[in-house]
Amino acid sequence: MTSAVVTKQTWMSFVQEGSIDERNLSYEILQSWQLCRQHNVNPYDGVATKILNREDFEKKIKENQLLISLTKQTLPQLQRFLKASNYVTILTDSDGCILYRAGKSSIVNAAERISFKEGVTWIEEEVGTNAIGLVKRWLKPINVNGYEHFARASQSWNCFAAPILNQNQELLGVLNISSMTPPSNVHYVLSSVQLAADTISLAWRKKVQEDIEWLSINDFYSDSPSIICSWDKTICALSPQLIPNYQGLIGLSLTEVDKGDLNLSNTLIPILRENRVIGYRIPISGEKEQTSNLRFDGVKGVSKKYHNLLEEVEKVAPTEAPVHILGETGVGKELIAEAIHHNSHRRAGPIVKVNCAAIPEQLLESELFGYEPGAFTGANKKGFKGKFEQAEGGTLFLDEIGDISHSMQKALLRVLQQKELTRLGGTEVRKVNVRLITAANIDIRDLVKQGKMREDFFYRIYVYPMTIPPLRERKEDIKSLIESFFLKEQWFPRWRERLISIFTEGQWQGNVRELQNSLERCKLLYEYKVPTDDELLQLTSTLGEISLTNTYTEANNFREEVEINKIKNALIKNNGHVSNAAKELQISRATLYRKMKKYDL
Repeated sequence: MTSAVVTKQTWMSFVQEGSIDERNLSYEILQSWQLCRQHNVNPYDGVATKILNREDFEKKIKENQLLISLTKQTLPQLQRFLKASNYVTILTDSDGCILYRAGKSSIVNAAERISFKEGVTWIEEEVGTNAIGLVKRWLKPINVNGYEHFARASQSWNCFAAPILNQNQELLGVLNISSMTPPSNVHYVLSSVQLAADTISLAWRKKVQEDIEWLSINDFYSDSPSIICSWDKTICALSPQLIPNYQGLIGLSLTEVDKGDLNLSNTLIPILRENRVIGYRIPISGEKEQTSNLRFDGVKGVSKKYHNLLEEVEKVAPTEAPVHILGETGVGKELIAEAIHHNSHRRAGPIVKVNCAAIPEQLLESELFGYEPGAFTGANKKGFKGKFEQAEGGTLFLDEIGDISHSMQKALLRVLQQKELTRLGGTEVRKVNVRLITAANIDIRDLVKQGKMREDFFYRIYVYPMTIPPLRERKEDIKSLIESFFLKEQWFPRWRERLISIFTEGQWQGNVRELQNSLERCKLLYEYKVPTDDELLQLTSTLGEISLTNTYTEANNFREEVEINKIKNALIKNNGHVSNAAKELQISRATLYRKMKKYDL
């Protein structure tokens, strides 16, 4: 698109009076000016302000890795056509976000002054009429010169842009070149940009076709029936056992498939080629899952034992029955407690968590029941609302319940029986309405036999006992946990199948927590290099010899180092205020003081 030269007077007349001589403007520019006015774009400004944060921008780069690569390969050809270096070259994605910028330093510096840079969303609604925004809307090559730009910041520029389209003629991105010097041949420059964009589009389609063919002939089915789809969710292959009944799905979009009929997993496992995601494997469960509305924020896995546990959660959650959870350290007792709360009628209320083993005996009573002003030396002058009151209308989760004394058991029993409490140092009786969930890593029935737990207290909390199986008894879930970690971290090393194979044989005495720690260490150590089998094997046991860094060499030291840094950062952020730091760390003040003493902080 080209048009007659638009003068400053034409622009001023529209901006100040809304009047326009349509003979001087192309239809596209006129429409864009009117759109800018509707969106209250400031015609006297136009400097971009919508800039992605680093994390979101890096995600954009990863999603558009192929587009950026193909563009960089094409730019030398474009530069040969133009035979000049006074252009800044811009590549955006389909949303108008600038992914890549290149050019001579002087022209790049000029672009920087109006925030014409990577991470900025360069659209009409944000910066006024511009070539990128118009191409995004009209899907055709367009140039915008001088006063055709609606906002003043861009009026020193002459811009030429063309769409990059995929195999379905949908917008992938926009290729744009901009100069502060009017070109001698506008049509030639625009045609050059269009040719470059078309070259990228053609290369994209060829690469996508190669990827689809590669997905179709390679075996990605692992040990379960699966559907293989391309990056845009087009089905291109099926496991052999699915072909007789479902061959007609090939070529369809994943959105057209009845997931219930096939019992498709919600997990999309990325397939990489040349270090980029080209498609996904979607597993199909062997048995159709029962319809369930259970909210569970963890990884369900595939083991029968863990699914039986989740069925128990679904049954007991709607009741008011006190639940006791038995499980070894690191199995996810807190996760199950949260699931019970979130699936109960109390889900709108709070869930308050207390680790009884982490709070000194002399402080536990005040932590749970609260205290009045001046109840004891060092007490808060305003008093303190205890955990029971904080959990009003919701759920109170008491972990490591086996560590509390007989006197504390008696005090708790009174509150549970009478559903009321009195703060320390006070006389006012306060009603409490909470559901109690307790947990321990030892069988509290043994504590009763040993005389360490009162029978009346035991029967009050042991109404619906649940046992979480340790990870070594449900090794079939390890793969799901690892794949969940990969998805969460958006990290897909080419050797991940080797990692899964080796980690599945680990003993994981520390259960899911130990597995997560080992995966985090693995990413730390081998994000940019390939480990040997022996190096991966070392990571499967925190009791084994592990080489990490010069600062710390064993798993326990690794966890402590992370914890020390968290505490230091919280204290610095809160100017040394322990109570505020404890709130940020979501632990009690007593726990924070104990850790500070332990680490000599």
